[in-house]
Amino acid sequence: MSLEIKDKHYAAVHVGNPAKSFSASESNEAERRGWDEETYRLKNHDMNNHYDITRKHLNFEINGDGEIVPLGSNPIPLHERLLQRLEQLGFKQYKDKNNPSVVANNSPNCTIGIIISGDHDVLTRLAFGDQKVDFTLKTSNADVRLRQGIKDWAKDTYAWACERWGEENIIGFDVHCDETTPHIHIQTIPVAMTKARGRASTTAERGKQECVSFAGVWGKNKYEFNTSKEQIHTDYHDKVGYKYGLERGEHISMLSPEERRNRVHKNKAVLEAERQAKDAVAKSRAEKKAVEEQKARIEYDIVEAEQRKSDCYQGKNGYAGRT
Repeated sequence: MSLEIKDKHYAAVHVGNPAKSFSASESNEAERRGWDEETYRLKNHDMNNHYDITRKHLNFEINGDGEIVPLGSNPIPLHERLLQRLEQLGFKQYKDKNNPSVVANNSPNCTIGIIISGDHDVLTRLAFGDQKVDFTLKTSNADVRLRQGIKDWAKDTYAWACERWGEENIIGFDVHCDETTPHIHIQTIPVAMTKARGRASTTAERGKQECVSFAGVWGKNKYEFNTSKEQIHTDYHDKVGYKYGLERGEHISMLSPEERRNRVHKNKAVLEAERQAKDAVAKSRAEKKAVEEQKARIEYDIVEAEQRKSDCYQGKNGYAGRT
């Protein structure tokens, strides 16, 4: 990979799989509801997880009024808000005949999640500025405060999402700053305008209404769905990413093996190795600087000593003051 490509900062837009519903535990994870120290500890048993409870206070969400509030401020959990919005739209989930509390496998897809993130250095700078943040979970980050940059990025992303899917169809907009890289979880309901059902004397009289329609928003087949996902990268870059120095992201399948490795989520072992390497480089540079300074002092002392010796010699031989 060339240095030019390596130095580029990319946005990351990940569109999840369409879903018929999601569980209360998934909802609570997105909003960190009920997450205490023990929850964080258990989550971090997986080396690929990197949840920092000392940065939990930095998480936030944007509510239906476009306001930034602490994460989990909405008294209605995310999975319940999904059901409320579906009811408003007149959408009925199919239930399993043997277990009415479970959504049937043949029920239409009615929600999809999108994760927005990007280059680690860019987003951590937006979130934390020049504050020292320990990403290895070795020391507390309780004193770290959120910077305005990450809020501006989130607001611009929220405006983009509202324009694309409709503010009322964004049931969750959660910003996580307690993991490796700040990122946004957007939970949406695909809503399209369709012809209203019922009799009408003419086609012109048959109005349109909002309807849950995955096909109407994301495409009727896998090809159209993939095309929609690709278009999102361009759309997000043109509306938001470029403002924050983020290049248009590419689907991971389009990347070279080396680039794929660079996009892999860093676990704590990798972060610790990187921290130790940075510390070693910093220590080496400090030692080199100290040696150079000591060498300069010695050279100066030698010159001074030689000058004093010369002055003393001239004085003893009667040279001082001669014309």
